[in-house]
Amino acid sequence: MSILIKNVAIFDGTKRLPERYHLLVEGRVISKISNSPLPESGHQKVIDGTGLSLLPGLIDLHVHLTWNGGVDPATDIRHETFAEHLMVTVGSAMQYLPKGVTSVRDLGSPEDCCLIVAEAINAGKFQGPRIYGSGQSIIMTGGHDPFHGIMADGPYEVLKAVRTQVAKQARVIKISATGGVYGREVGEGVDDVELRQEEVDMIIDEAHRRNVPVTAHAIGEAGVRGCLKAGIDCIEHGHCITEDMAEEMAAKKIAYVPTFYIYQHLSNSEDIPAYAREKSKEIIGKHRDALRWTYEKGVTIGTGSDAGSCFSPHPSLLEEIKALSEGGLKKEDVLKAATFDAAKILGEAHHLGAIKEGFLADLVLVEGDPFTDWDVLGSPCVVVKDGQVVFEK
Repeated sequence: MSILIKNVAIFDGTKRLPERYHLLVEGRVISKISNSPLPESGHQKVIDGTGLSLLPGLIDLHVHLTWNGGVDPATDIRHETFAEHLMVTVGSAMQYLPKGVTSVRDLGSPEDCCLIVAEAINAGKFQGPRIYGSGQSIIMTGGHDPFHGIMADGPYEVLKAVRTQVAKQARVIKISATGGVYGREVGEGVDDVELRQEEVDMIIDEAHRRNVPVTAHAIGEAGVRGCLKAGIDCIEHGHCITEDMAEEMAAKKIAYVPTFYIYQHLSNSEDIPAYAREKSKEIIGKHRDALRWTYEKGVTIGTGSDAGSCFSPHPSLLEEIKALSEGGLKKEDVLKAATFDAAKILGEAHHLGAIKEGFLADLVLVEGDPFTDWDVLGSPCVVVKDGQVVFEK
């Protein structure tokens, strides 16, 4: 059944269109957009868009579906069985479509659970978002997030790790270039460089030979610089990005997913593990500078919530959208980061992340105007994925 949405305001993924439009979905794609009424038929689902706004399906570029979003998910993961990992992953994935998030990038999954669940969704076993998963991340022995990492040391071990994940149908390779804030109390600092330059070089070279992008958990300055030197595709977190690094990222077309909300949240919450709170407080000011510099220099910025982390339930994309707005991004650019620019980072901007004729029909219909009230994004009235209505209030 085709879908006709009449008389609706549209944000097309890059800008808010000036008039109200009529949009026709046929099969999996948007077939027609017109500022004049389109003919109706008895074989259509017709939606009156008066008073509503239409956006592309939202995209969260940094989630951990196997993390439960509780007080200390990393500790919980260490005590769960593979079956429990799978159940948590499925349960998390099912929360996204009703909130208008039609695609996610999962960047670290114990025993490759996200890849298994992605395959199940693609096979029609249950409804969930389009998952671009890394499966296990590639880390040094004893590196950041060992509970979902392949430990590899030296160029040839990391080469094998890349090939292993690509063979499992990973859509992106995730590396831990530095230590982190959360995950374990001792054994790592945010300034620790956890992969040597020759290891990062090998990972990126081999992944690119296989046409798979690479993104890096990278917080400290030296670790970020090593990733930029090697030609990484994307930086996650990036608290210590400096002005000159932002210029380099823009010149090399290296994207940035700041996961801005989660670190403000970690630094302010008294309920999370104390070590994570204190480490977050130390770097939150640098994070604001990194966001400002990358935005001013024209780096492609995408939304990533780090959902599943401490007290960050699935989904948490609305919190990231609000945080980026509060961090200085214009509203139109925030929505672009959550739609078209996110699709660009996924390598899918030729058919995803925008409301254009011929693009995949991933659509979110909300009451009111997100440009005046972000909260309307949290309660969609209709969600369409691949041309099918997957949620309706």
